[in-house]
Amino acid sequence: MNGLSDDMQMLLKAMACFGTSIDESVIKYLNEVPEYVGVGEGLEKAVTEGYVERSKEGNVKFVHDKVREAAYDLIPDEAKNQFHYDLGKALLSACEGRDVGDTILVIASQINHGKESIQKNDELCISMAELNMAAGEKAIESCRHKTAYSYLDNALSLLPDDHWNSNYDLSLRVSFMMASAANSSSMYNEAEMLLQRIFDKSRCTTDKLPSYHLLVTIFLSQGKVVDAYNTCSSMLSHLGETIPETVTPQAVEAIVPETLQMVREIYGAEWLGKKIENESVRQILKFYTALITASYFFKQPHVMAYFVCRMVKLSLQHGVSKYTPLAFLQLSNIVMSFDNAAFIYPIAKSAMSLAERFDLSHQQAELRLNFYMGAGSLEHFHSCAEGLRGGFRSGLSYGNANMAFYCALLAAHFSFISGEKDLSSLMTEIDYYLHLLETYNQYLAKNLLLCIRETVSTLIDNGEATSIEAKASYGDLNDPGNKLLETYNYYQMLRNFWQGYSQRAQFYVEKYLSMKRPKVNCDNYIMKFYHGLSILDMLKRKMNFTKMNKVRVIIEE
Repeated sequence: MNGLSDDMQMLLKAMACFGTSIDESVIKYLNEVPEYVGVGEGLEKAVTEGYVERSKEGNVKFVHDKVREAAYDLIPDEAKNQFHYDLGKALLSACEGRDVGDTILVIASQINHGKESIQKNDELCISMAELNMAAGEKAIESCRHKTAYSYLDNALSLLPDDHWNSNYDLSLRVSFMMASAANSSSMYNEAEMLLQRIFDKSRCTTDKLPSYHLLVTIFLSQGKVVDAYNTCSSMLSHLGETIPETVTPQAVEAIVPETLQMVREIYGAEWLGKKIENESVRQILKFYTALITASYFFKQPHVMAYFVCRMVKLSLQHGVSKYTPLAFLQLSNIVMSFDNAAFIYPIAKSAMSLAERFDLSHQQAELRLNFYMGAGSLEHFHSCAEGLRGGFRSGLSYGNANMAFYCALLAAHFSFISGEKDLSSLMTEIDYYLHLLETYNQYLAKNLLLCIRETVSTLIDNGEATSIEAKASYGDLNDPGNKLLETYNYYQMLRNFWQGYSQRAQFYVEKYLSMKRPKVNCDNYIMKFYHGLSILDMLKRKMNFTKMNKVRVIIEE
């Protein structure tokens, strides 16, 4: 390669610094800088002579890794870091003032090779820290959280020792973004350490609020629901909300009809056009959203219903925000019955449309989960399963593993009860989710998926060839607050019924139906259907007029 023209050598050396391929727009930017003005012509020659090639995606790449290695060897080892640094600086000057998309990551990665030189200049350190922060932000936008963490870590390392005093705003922003990237990469310990530093160094509570909400998200991802609940309660109290130590069923019986009456009076086109302007109210709604999630796992169902109503009433009083769609979806789950389905279902659909208006891509997992758990379950079960898979993919992309795996769980459930897939295909899907769960600390979702898998395995071959070593752990089955109990009774009923154990299936039917459930839930009616089938099966074996009367009651219902 030493015999190649100067412009070809410059092109090949620059491309080798970028890796095996690079977007051709980067070469065009570089060609605008006087020192690299020949790389455009060098590219054409390199393509003609077979060193690099163009792809359909707009990239140019080396035809082989060995070609890239040879091109990189054109740069002396002792000069490599400086070459990278100069290349990055040249690109930075060419792209200044432009929206260059992902090219910002290329620029930062090249300049970071000159970190030793940068650290000798305090002013340069700050500007390069800002560059790395911009690269980290761009990586987060495209869901490359580990890449973002690396850039943000570099940004933090370039700040002076007293950066919390000398560069407070930059320190706060970089630290929070880094904690977010760590959380989305399941680096929970690193995220919590960064957040603790923010709590220690922040100048006011307002600056701490986003970090406290992120801490709650981390707690929920790790199953620390008590910590999540207590943190939300504390922050809401600080924001002026009164969080009762205990919520009685009587309090819920009072607030639900009040809330529904407000919905009937206020919900409409005029209200939907009114946005919440008060930042304090937005923060309150934000923490109520997390409190509701925590209370679902930590408290009795009526407690969650109380906070949902409180959140909906606040929204109705102040207007819509990005937290409004979820609040109304949760309300629909709580209050919907067949008597009011014609009123509630359109509101739930409207909430999903409102989410599109606010571009809540990052909330899709939670929104879809709540929709299909309630009003959405009135739709075709096959579309429910597919919609929830979309929620799973979105949740993982945006770092919301907690909600992503609950979408996966409910998708598997709808698929199973509707026969959307054959059992072998469904088991393959569940095994995919379980494989991913090896990376995430999601105790409840893992055990619920294992419960479904064990049922599928039993129905395929009684678990002879399809069982796996991992088994569901259900905890104390006599504890009424056990969130696994409902799924356990449901799938034990199905498993026993299809194995021909009608009396045992009947036992689990009665256990399941004795639990408090939402007024409209497809599983209730599926259970009642199997209730009747199991009784009929027992009647075939032994005439029993008492059970026949039960069948008549079920049919009448």
